[in-house]
Amino acid sequence: MNAASIAGWGLIGLIIAGGLRAIVQRSSFLLEGTERLAPPAVLEVTTAVLFAALAWRTGAKPELFAYSWLATTSVPLAAVDWRTRKLPTKLIWPGGLVLVALFGMAAAINRDAYPLVRSLSGMLVLLAFYGAIYFFRPGELGGGDLRLGGLLGLALGWISWVTVLTGTLLGWLAAAIAVITLRAVRRTEADRDVPLGPFLVIGAFVAVLATSPV
Repeated sequence: MNAASIAGWGLIGLIIAGGLRAIVQRSSFLLEGTERLAPPAVLEVTTAVLFAALAWRTGAKPELFAYSWLATTSVPLAAVDWRTRKLPTKLIWPGGLVLVALFGMAAAINRDAYPLVRSLSGMLVLLAFYGAIYFFRPGELGGGDLRLGGLLGLALGWISWVTVLTGTLLGWLAAAIAVITLRAVRRTEADRDVPLGPFLVIGAFVAVLATSPV
């Protein structure tokens, strides 16, 4: 894709994010009393940058729609989790269903079903991993983190198993660094002050953008 196409795709992301912010802000996803989801333009600019980066990295391939959709849903998810410590199922499940459909479309266009099989397997593996933590280490993470892990596994698995591992480890590493930093600054237990969701999203997109296109 040329520079104009990349910039145009980024503009589409900006517009979509603005509309989605309005929908989420007026919904019941946020805790009562939360005035706004994020500072003005933060969600929109973040989504636009991700759209442009994905277009540059992926090119004009059908999976670009899937990863752009992931950016559309995961940015507000991360913002909601940061503000409310909750990951709304009403955003995760529809996001996952649309993502499966878009990857299915990409597999059909590419005439290659293996990436889709690996994508679904990546989702199941991360659901099992986060599910084990959820059930055997109560309090370590919430049900929303479990579901988000499955959604990200779906996206990471499309590329490779190495990307699944890398994206997951980067997310946990980023969260650990944030906790250590807050403990050093506040000199208190900071575990509950740092939601996991935003860092899982960051790790996933770093892995996607750092991996060679399929």
